[in-house]
Amino acid sequence: MGSIRQRKSTGSRAHRRKELLTGPSVDPMAVTPVGSATWRDASYKTIRLAHSLQIRPFSTLPCTEISQGKIKPQDENTQRKETTGPQPTPPPFHRDVIVSTCNAYARDYMRETRSSVFILRQALWETDRHIQRLQKERDILERSHANTRRDVLTNNETLQLRSTRPMTERYPDKVDTLLQEEKNGLLDLKRHTERQLHEISRQLKVLYSHRKRLSEFCKEKGRVLDIISENARPQSYGQTTPGGSTLLGLENKDCQAAMKDTRSTRENFRKTQPPNWQKPLDCAEIKDSVTQGLRKKAEESSRIREDVTLALGNVRNIIQRQQRLYQEMEGSYQLQLGPESTLDLSVRERLDRPLVRILQRHPGTQLPESTLICQGSASLEKSLGKTQDQLGSLHVAQMKLREDQDNKLWGERIDQTAARLRTKSTKGRRERLCL
Repeated sequence: MGSIRQRKSTGSRAHRRKELLTGPSVDPMAVTPVGSATWRDASYKTIRLAHSLQIRPFSTLPCTEISQGKIKPQDENTQRKETTGPQPTPPPFHRDVIVSTCNAYARDYMRETRSSVFILRQALWETDRHIQRLQKERDILERSHANTRRDVLTNNETLQLRSTRPMTERYPDKVDTLLQEEKNGLLDLKRHTERQLHEISRQLKVLYSHRKRLSEFCKEKGRVLDIISENARPQSYGQTTPGGSTLLGLENKDCQAAMKDTRSTRENFRKTQPPNWQKPLDCAEIKDSVTQGLRKKAEESSRIREDVTLALGNVRNIIQRQQRLYQEMEGSYQLQLGPESTLDLSVRERLDRPLVRILQRHPGTQLPESTLICQGSASLEKSLGKTQDQLGSLHVAQMKLREDQDNKLWGERIDQTAARLRTKSTKGRRERLCL
């Protein structure tokens, strides 16, 4: 019974409240009102105004976002919307609620900024490693380029040194062919190294700009990390890009774009590098073959010089024998000619000596002594001329052998000097500043 009465009373109160807000309902069975409708509506209008002006309880919070700890940074648009929109009645402790909410927002913003800075520094560290690797490769290539320039200079000096040999030693040989091959290989290696150095310089310039941009982002984001630890890792350590942030603004998008560009640039540079990037071609084999060829040529010159020396000694002996024979034959020829005056002739040298005169008393006993003597003298004279010609030829051969001996000696010394120069240049391994 009590519940039935309660429901009836509740229903009557709701009906009465409805009548107060909307006015009394017109019932055809009820008593006809006497007052005018305008008079009645004015009263009920005042009742509705009083009902709408009821004071809210102080437990109502000013804003749902502030009560839930959510806040956004202010800008002109939000300020304009807040000024134009209805303002709810704040509670007495609204200052503490707003301060705590703003502090929570600041802490979350700093944490997200710290995570972004950590990822940025990781990308900056990877970029620095790539730059250091390229710098190391550039140092290797610069040393190789310096050695190549020194080898080119050594090759030119070897050619100039060998050009000072005597004319008889300038016949083309295998050493000249090896020197030309070495020069062509060194020039090709020099051009290849210069192209690689130019490409590395271009890549370093691009990476320097990316590193500068990432450093600026790190420096800008680090301005709000004075009161928190900067060495802490982000909450999601596997994250590689500073994305998924709801507090960071457009600057975070620029940061993401910079990191993406840097990563794509590094990957492209890794893909474009040849497999033998840091291992340039070396002409050590052909350089050693040139040095060995010079030494072998010097040894051959030494052997030929020894043979020339032996031949020169034999020629000297022949010349001495021929000169001694010529002197003897010349003396005998002078003896065969006899004295210049007939008064100096002895009896045995005369053609009309007593023995011959007695023999010529009989007819047909004429002796060919004078004819034979003339023929022998003429033959001896011809032999002396031939001997003199042979001596002249021997002297010419001796002169040529001596000249060849000196030329072989100079050629040997020049080849040995060139070989020592190349060996010294290879051991020094220092850059020659002129080309």
